[in-house]
Amino acid sequence: MRRMTKKGRSGPGALVALALMMFAPVPTAPAETVNFRELLPFVDVKIPGWEMDQKPGGTTIKQDNVQISEARASFRSGNRKLEITILDFWGKPMPFLGGLQQVEIESSEEQIRTTQVQNFKALETYRPPDKTGDLEISVADRFWVRITGEGLDNLEPLRFAAQQLDLKKLGGLAK
Repeated sequence: MRRMTKKGRSGPGALVALALMMFAPVPTAPAETVNFRELLPFVDVKIPGWEMDQKPGGTTIKQDNVQISEARASFRSGNRKLEITILDFWGKPMPFLGGLQQVEIESSEEQIRTTQVQNFKALETYRPPDKTGDLEISVADRFWVRITGEGLDNLEPLRFAAQQLDLKKLGGLAK
């Protein structure tokens, strides 16, 4: 799940997000993980100016106490690519984005900042040298929506794609 830059390494933003996810407390009483089939309609969207690469797909894994569901779809517009992924981990809250405070980081390699998408907390990362970006959204402190892009001059295509998603309805599945 770790996004690699063209140079074959993750940027500092990816490392921060990964560290926050790994060291976040995990509640002990999980709900049932939402099956990927219920998540597919949320990635099966029309994005004006973009074509879907292939039919959306997903996976649900249940083994002992581990439960994970993922739904994903990829899109193309010329040489630009987008991928939308929705994850549900163990049917538990996802504190790594939910507890994230306002942050803004800028370097020669990347720009990172917290924001809001449809009233949900989000983290956006743009890497100008590689023309790649990520928009990660915490929906109802349960689902992780990640939109990644390649061949981008800025984050506008990711923000536009996020507006096509029914995040409020997705949040309703958290109950």
